[in-house]
Amino acid sequence: MTNSDLTIEILREIRDGIRDLRTDFMQRLDETNSRLDQTNARLENVEHGLLDLGKFMRQIALDQARHERFHTHHVDILEDDMKDLKVRVQRLEDRAGA
Repeated sequence: MTNSDLTIEILREIRDGIRDLRTDFMQRLDETNSRLDQTNARLENVEHGLLDLGKFMRQIALDQARHERFHTHHVDILEDDMKDLKVRVQRLEDRAGA
């Protein structure tokens, strides 16, 4: 084998190694892209779920605020009624004691 033949053989091995490396790289890249697509799909599902949960939680907060305003109003009315009753009872007790 001459030096020229040896050089050609080395260059062919380098070329074949580069082809094999490129093929392996492309296969790995395709697999990675596939996994990324799956991950993106799962993340999209999670994002939609979180958005739905956020809407649900907001509605709960709005409902809770409405209920609190309703009950606060009625507690205020009951407190006023209680004060009125205390005044009336005190008047009755004052009359009964007099």
